[in-house]
Amino acid sequence: MVTNTKNIPVLKGGKTTLLAFTPAILTAVVSAWVPLETGHILPVFGFLVMAVFFGLVILWWQAETARQARSLQPVTFDPEEPARATPLVVRPPVRADSPVSVLRELAMSAGAQVYGAAPAPGRAETVPPAHFPEPSLLPSMRQPSTEEISHVRLVNQAFEADRIELHLQPVVSLPKHKIRFYEALARLRLADGTLLRPAEFLPIIEASGRASAFDRRVLMRTMAVARHLVARGSEAIVGVNLTAHSIAEPGFLWSLARSFDASPDLLGKIVLEMSQQSWRSLDADHRAALAALRERGVPFSLDRATDLRFDPVRLADLGIRFMKLPADLLIDAAERADGRYAGPEPDVRDFAPALRRQGILLIADRVEEESMVPLLCDLGVPLAQGFAFAAPRPVKPEIAIEQPVQQFPGFENAPELLRQAG
Repeated sequence: MVTNTKNIPVLKGGKTTLLAFTPAILTAVVSAWVPLETGHILPVFGFLVMAVFFGLVILWWQAETARQARSLQPVTFDPEEPARATPLVVRPPVRADSPVSVLRELAMSAGAQVYGAAPAPGRAETVPPAHFPEPSLLPSMRQPSTEEISHVRLVNQAFEADRIELHLQPVVSLPKHKIRFYEALARLRLADGTLLRPAEFLPIIEASGRASAFDRRVLMRTMAVARHLVARGSEAIVGVNLTAHSIAEPGFLWSLARSFDASPDLLGKIVLEMSQQSWRSLDADHRAALAALRERGVPFSLDRATDLRFDPVRLADLGIRFMKLPADLLIDAAERADGRYAGPEPDVRDFAPALRRQGILLIADRVEEESMVPLLCDLGVPLAQGFAFAAPRPVKPEIAIEQPVQQFPGFENAPELLRQAG
């Protein structure tokens, strides 16, 4: 006796055969030794008929059960755990505050519906958890407006027409306000005469993959200005910003070393300014290229700092000779109750002297009001820059465009250099 998938007992093998032939055997035996005249033939015959009928029913039942079992696919059952229905997960209503919040809520609810809750105790997790991308990293679902599309087109047209202008803002010494050097600030003039600041056009140029071409054009004009100052007998130097996209481009810093080799008269006259984030993201190739520039006598400046966590000795080893810090950052740190900025760095009043001992001059940037100058002098800041001293002034075109871009020394083979480095 065995059981089927529905736990119903059924006969199998020899027992089934015996049941099928039992009525015929009994009929032959009874007809041989039971006398017909005894009056017992009718009850015996009725019993045989019923036995045959129920035998056929049982055989049909077993055949039907076997057919249904063959039609089903094999399923693996766990005898230690009863089957349980997957609970329905009701997704809470999504708050449509922004496209990012909608994507995040949908991703979380989809993960709960697909993978369910946590596994039962003692059971191994067989399905890996869902990994959905961070919605903030997904492309924006907002379509750009007509004005934005027009602005992008005008910026690209102005860049292709090389309508880049240089403005110089002086960096003065404190407290005498003597000009020590200038910072070259790039501007882009549109076809309608509108003058854009870097924050208004640089993201578009970087998104188009032409940040290094932009930096090369600006550096070309900066070299022309520095050469003009040298011809006039001025000791002032010029600083120029490098974008993070250009610094990250393979071979860009190496191409700068080649350009300075072609202009040895400008060594020490141009300061390459890099952001704090760029200095903290240097890899081995970047450090080697900067070391080559440092050996040639090119000074560096740390720009756009957001905190005071610096090691003066390490900065000096990198070749940094100037450090720009926002004036309000220095003043806010000095006005704290304990006179210290939150972090492991030294007291802000000792910050400028600690840098000076390593040959680094501190520059207070964005000095917008005269009332900030005495506070900076009290902190020992040697240099300052901002509208409180002078606003950026445009450079005459005949000075900034001294050499055409295609003949600028050191950059004519820039594509070949980039291919070799990459």
